[in-house]
Amino acid sequence: MSRRKVAQPWVFRSMLMTSAINPRRYRAALHSGADVCTLDLEDAVPPARRAEARSRASQYFEGPSSIGPECVRALRINSLRSTDGLLDVLALAYGALKPDALLIPKVDCAHDLRILEDMLGDQRAEVDFLATIETAAGLAAVEEIAIATPRVRGLVFGAADFAADLGISMEWEPLLYARSRIVAAAAVAGIPAIDAPTFDLGTEMALKIDVNRSRELGFGGKAAIHPRQVPVINEGFTPLPAEVDRARRVIDMADARSGQLGVLDGQLVGPPMVAAAQRLLRRAKAVDTQRRKPSGRPVRSTVHY
Repeated sequence: MSRRKVAQPWVFRSMLMTSAINPRRYRAALHSGADVCTLDLEDAVPPARRAEARSRASQYFEGPSSIGPECVRALRINSLRSTDGLLDVLALAYGALKPDALLIPKVDCAHDLRILEDMLGDQRAEVDFLATIETAAGLAAVEEIAIATPRVRGLVFGAADFAADLGISMEWEPLLYARSRIVAAAAVAGIPAIDAPTFDLGTEMALKIDVNRSRELGFGGKAAIHPRQVPVINEGFTPLPAEVDRARRVIDMADARSGQLGVLDGQLVGPPMVAAAQRLLRRAKAVDTQRRKPSGRPVRSTVHY
């Protein structure tokens, strides 16, 4: 198993998916404002063209990004239980593919990630993992998956495949239990949970509704399938000035009363509210740092989920 330091969690508001078969679109993705730009070798690439896509992808992961604003550059590989997935891992271990993170589909157990870590070894010790929960088996083991290795930096919900696996619709209510459990597992591990994309590209309102639901449930961010979704997602997962102001007032009141119960704006404020305010302020600070980060390798923020 490779040795590495445990890094702090990232700020994950938006993760834009781009097909690796058309790398020119990845240039646009890097300018989209997304916190994570993911080149996809899996669903967005026909099986017959995956070798070609793998070869094309390598040029975008050679050293620090010089073709766009810095973001986390991720690569979605194929399932580790497939031939294409094993070829992806070989290209990572011995080839030119050097992403910041791997988006790993259909993670069914913690052992999947530990095996991948061993296969990558020390030569790719700095590549982090984003584990996608999109099967019933993955959800059943999500708590173990979240802490499988220090490389796991986030849990991603794959709603489409999960709904297909269970034979249910992709509406919010049938998937509420899965989303809730993923958020809780991520919170225990101290990492963010990233919600599935909104596939309705017809109206911005549908995306805004989904973003609000995801944020209220505890997700730290959301995947995007088109660059125009990124600004809406970033805005939705960025604390509002009014929220930041109230959080500061909660902290100030708690300090003035030495942590005792008090009333602010007609609401009782106790230790849980103070903890929530502290968490929101950390997130706001981390987002601000993300906006002002220098060029070079992406900033690992100190926000805790």
